[in-house]
Amino acid sequence: MASEAAAEILSQKLETLLHHPECVRCLSMEDLVKKAKEKVATIQRFFSTQDRPPKSMEWLGRLLRAMYEAEDFIDKFHLGEARGRHGALHVVTRPAAELVSKYELWRNLSNLVKKMEELCLDQYLKSKMEMVPASSFSPASVTWQGPKKVRLTSYWNLQASYLCREEKKKEIMRLIVGDAQGNVVAVTSIWGEQGTGKTFLARSVYSEAKCLGVESRAWVCVSAGMEEREFLFEILRQMRKPAREVKDMKLEEIMEMLFNVLGKVKKFLIVLDNVQPSNELLLLRLVGIILFHGQGHIIITTQHYNIAKTMDFSLGKRLFRLDKLNDDESEKMLASKLYRVPDGQSLSKNKDILSTCGRLPLSLSLLGGLLSYTEEHERQEPKLSALLKDCSGLSGIVQLSYQRLPVHLKPCFIYMALFPVASPIPTRRLVRLWLAEGLLDSHCYHSERKPTRLPEDVGEIFILELAERNLIDVVNWRADGSPKACQMPTCMHDMILPIASSTGFLYIHDTSKWKDGSDRDPTSQQEQAQLRGHKVRWFAEHTSIVRGGQGGGHPSLNLSHLLSFLSFDLRRSLLTKDIGTFLRKMTSKTDYSLLRVLDLEGVYKPSLQGVLHKLVLLRYLGLRSTELYSIPSAVADLHYLETLDIKHTNITSLPSSIWQSRKLRHLHLNWFYIDLKDILEACSNNVEALTELQTLSRLVIGEVTENSMTGQMNILTSLTTLKLFLQQSDKGTSSGDAVEMISRWISTGLTNLQSLTFGVIQEAKSAEEAETARGAEPQAGAEQEVGAAPAGPTKEAKKSQVGVLPTLSLAERHHELLELYLLGQLKNPIWTRLLPDSLRVLTLSGSKVETDMIPELGNFLRSLRTLRLLGNSFLGKSITFTANGFPSLKILKIWKLPQLEDVTIEGGAMPNLKEVEFRHLEMLKTIDGICHCKQLETLWVICRSDDPAFVKHLEGGTGDETILHVEKDTVWSGSMDTYKDDSDDDDAATTSP
Repeated sequence: MASEAAAEILSQKLETLLHHPECVRCLSMEDLVKKAKEKVATIQRFFSTQDRPPKSMEWLGRLLRAMYEAEDFIDKFHLGEARGRHGALHVVTRPAAELVSKYELWRNLSNLVKKMEELCLDQYLKSKMEMVPASSFSPASVTWQGPKKVRLTSYWNLQASYLCREEKKKEIMRLIVGDAQGNVVAVTSIWGEQGTGKTFLARSVYSEAKCLGVESRAWVCVSAGMEEREFLFEILRQMRKPAREVKDMKLEEIMEMLFNVLGKVKKFLIVLDNVQPSNELLLLRLVGIILFHGQGHIIITTQHYNIAKTMDFSLGKRLFRLDKLNDDESEKMLASKLYRVPDGQSLSKNKDILSTCGRLPLSLSLLGGLLSYTEEHERQEPKLSALLKDCSGLSGIVQLSYQRLPVHLKPCFIYMALFPVASPIPTRRLVRLWLAEGLLDSHCYHSERKPTRLPEDVGEIFILELAERNLIDVVNWRADGSPKACQMPTCMHDMILPIASSTGFLYIHDTSKWKDGSDRDPTSQQEQAQLRGHKVRWFAEHTSIVRGGQGGGHPSLNLSHLLSFLSFDLRRSLLTKDIGTFLRKMTSKTDYSLLRVLDLEGVYKPSLQGVLHKLVLLRYLGLRSTELYSIPSAVADLHYLETLDIKHTNITSLPSSIWQSRKLRHLHLNWFYIDLKDILEACSNNVEALTELQTLSRLVIGEVTENSMTGQMNILTSLTTLKLFLQQSDKGTSSGDAVEMISRWISTGLTNLQSLTFGVIQEAKSAEEAETARGAEPQAGAEQEVGAAPAGPTKEAKKSQVGVLPTLSLAERHHELLELYLLGQLKNPIWTRLLPDSLRVLTLSGSKVETDMIPELGNFLRSLRTLRLLGNSFLGKSITFTANGFPSLKILKIWKLPQLEDVTIEGGAMPNLKEVEFRHLEMLKTIDGICHCKQLETLWVICRSDDPAFVKHLEGGTGDETILHVEKDTVWSGSMDTYKDDSDDDDAATTSP
């Protein structure tokens, strides 16, 4: 397993080295790299013919050592170059050092070729290779699936929605709705053997929480050794961000705070996943805290009947046992997973396949994904019987599913094991981590090294294929229908982690995970003996490496070749100094580090002083939600940096030299003011500055002059995502022409955009105007209230109100634009000129349109999936969704339209609509024609009126399959989501594509 992934990583590094200037200029060096690549490809072809890993541990050990050594010297060669650029070497000694570096690279490549030749000539491999046909492992072998808008329509809209536990889901949801009649917290237990779909069922209920009247929710994956303090704090953290640091809080204080928080919400939902016998005391403690206080519901999933029975306080009424599926259910589920197979319906009735799966949903899902990617002749006898013979139970299907993965997906899949088990992983984060590790680079070029696609697109395709193979579950969706968060099934995580860890591929520090009945700890002598000598590549910290180990740190780990460091220890302030201590210790023996990834997302105020300047190869710096107030100026000297994420921090400035970066691809800010002159001057003085930038998010620019924009229409043309607010004041110097030039720059220069957020904001003059501005916000307490003063941060940020948007013309050139959010008044908009028909998501806020534009929009936005009309976007009294309008629309949200009285839906309008949300429409009287939306699943209405006649009117218009939730003056808190904020304006998750 690790050998195959290591071979792919080495192949990509050799591919990159092959096109390095030193290899291009030196024919002998180029020849060595090509020979090494050929030998690695030979070994990869050998692996591709094996449905099980080779049994020769001695040969695999030699192969791994050779590949790890090759990675070492290639990375150190690049490090030497980076040190030279960084000014670490004196000008006089630099030429000699470069000459030595080139010689060492040539010598090491020669040794690598010899070692690989010996491995390929090994008797074990030679006898096998005689039967292996030649095949290509070129980067072009990754199937290209077209632009993002094509991928969305070709797969995500066709994803099967079959849920084998639909009746049980509905029953649990009815119980949660019925809990509103009492004041006692109810507990529902879902139990069954591994693979019966317990977590999937709980997740599907959890995702519907908003429509069940739930205000706050928390999802906790419970580990065997989870401590009471950690358990209760995790629930508290998801319910409400604690105002105090956890280091200052005793267990009794956490309990009291949780008691008070849950007592203030009208209804809450807590899901405890994978509960084990050792967690019984945790459950009883939680129930004891909240049982007779407030209205809430707890769902637990477990494989142990005794746990389920202990938590049953309803005489079996809330005890759900998940058995294996019957034959009919098994056939339906398998058919839903064979959507790529032309004869999927007939294949789903194959008794041998159903018998192999044992009628377990997880086995059916994995085998369906495996068969979907096999050749047609392998789905016929006798090949099919041979394949099924290799699948012995769930564990056999799991192993074969991984073994049959294409070689380019294996290292990416293993990398996902760094994340906590059953933890939703933001796809935004995952793709950029893969990119920083170099796992995508070589798949973006033709053989002539000409770029053919963006690495971000390649990463999305990888996620697409893993999802189609059912090796990952998509647990959260963006409004445009693409995956927002995914997770690896627990059985896959349990298989991959031990093997990858034992070979030094990755290491996870988690003291709670291993504490079972014998209180075994990963820092034991036995564990240290296994780790000693391995050079760990990827390191994830689930509990503090400094405080969790023996005597501070893990003495047996060799971190000299550490490439990725990710921390998931989110306990406030425990890592403020620990991260800095650990990183300084890691770099203490060398002047510089090979580290490419430093991901501290969610860690509380990590200390980076004295460390960052040593990380000269760093590509990914993730500081999202760290609450930092500043960032070391050395960040501007990280010449290889591709991703910098400081969203949800208190950072209000960056070094001006950051705009001279040549490698930066993704920059996530936190809605603070940036002087546009700094960006313009950097691009003017350096033609390569910001030429790779794809994402520029949450940026506020102040006054703009016409002279500053003249001749700058061609800057940042590579952008695919832009979230930009223009802040104006009455005393500002921006002229109308200058603002129009910004509009023209967006309309004519940024034609690669896939997502655009653009708004004009002004300083509020009065409390009344500030209230008007708040009415136009896309989320409660979200982006409109941009607390950024132009001259810098102030103690109390000023509120902002919306201004007038300049004229945009996006329809003609923005053919790839999928998501558009406009904040500001639209004066006499020409919709067919403003909006491209490629849009999947449209959000309007503060537009102040007076005439009903819905019929026109519905006529030409045929691909629109999500429509949001937010505060003051429409000032009329009625809107009408006309027949045949919005044929692709799935989500409709209408918030805070002060004059709206009537909503009419004609027959044939929005035939695929699934979710409707009306929030704070004080004048709303009628919603006619909702019955025409036959696919509608949820209708959520929040208004000041609790008129029984209005509620009855809504009930009469919805079908039996539609969940209707009417609530008075309650605002859903998006901050309670456990996997939020991957899209700034994607306020609610949807569970179907």
